[in-house]
Amino acid sequence: MDGEIIVTREDPIAIVTISRPNKLNSVTHDMFVTFEERVSQLTNDPKIAAVIITGVGDKAFSAGFDLEMMVGLGNDQYMDFFLLLEKTTKQIREAKTCITIAAVNGFAVGFGAMVASACDFRFFSKNGALRFPEIDLSIFPGMGAASNLLHLVGPSRAKDILLSGRMVDAEEALQIGLADRVYEYGELLDKTMEYAKELTQKDRKIMFRTKALIDGMTGKTVFGAAEMESTYSEEWLREKRDD
Repeated sequence: MDGEIIVTREDPIAIVTISRPNKLNSVTHDMFVTFEERVSQLTNDPKIAAVIITGVGDKAFSAGFDLEMMVGLGNDQYMDFFLLLEKTTKQIREAKTCITIAAVNGFAVGFGAMVASACDFRFFSKNGALRFPEIDLSIFPGMGAASNLLHLVGPSRAKDILLSGRMVDAEEALQIGLADRVYEYGELLDKTMEYAKELTQKDRKIMFRTKALIDGMTGKTVFGAAEMESTYSEEWLREKRDD
């Protein structure tokens, strides 16, 4: 088998591992379809409260899509392929009943960068790096790439990263808010698991409602955000009164 998507579960936590180490975990068409299916299953599984996404080895989270596969796509396949990519990033970004964490263990390029930026959190190893190379491939950086990056680093930095196509290393990623933690490679997965376990031991109803509130407030004015916060607070108070 030329690459696989490996799912391991330690309920309520699941780890999705991109495995094609001989090709820097670049993703074939079959791997991509499987990845989307696994992500959809896990983010809608009531037994799963956290999903960690990572890659095999210390070289790459994912170096993107397999170039031979991309070149071989016909026009109709091209459209279907990118619509599925948009669906996948939305599923990660909009997961309602779990948190998502990218454990960026090396290069996250193209597809890898899109997946990582869609997650709630990004924990980098010191050799981790992120790049959106679409502009150099004459590909429009949509399908969640631009909107998620804007949400994380603001308009000026998002333009810089997308228009230059440059690599953002772990140190810079931490400085600009693209990375939430940076660890030695050997510690990365253990530390990510430790954080996921800590969160999943908390009141999940409050946790997921807070996540939904913060996502909903993002991009609003301070007054719009405060109004949404009041609505959520009133709903919670009504529930407490009715308990």
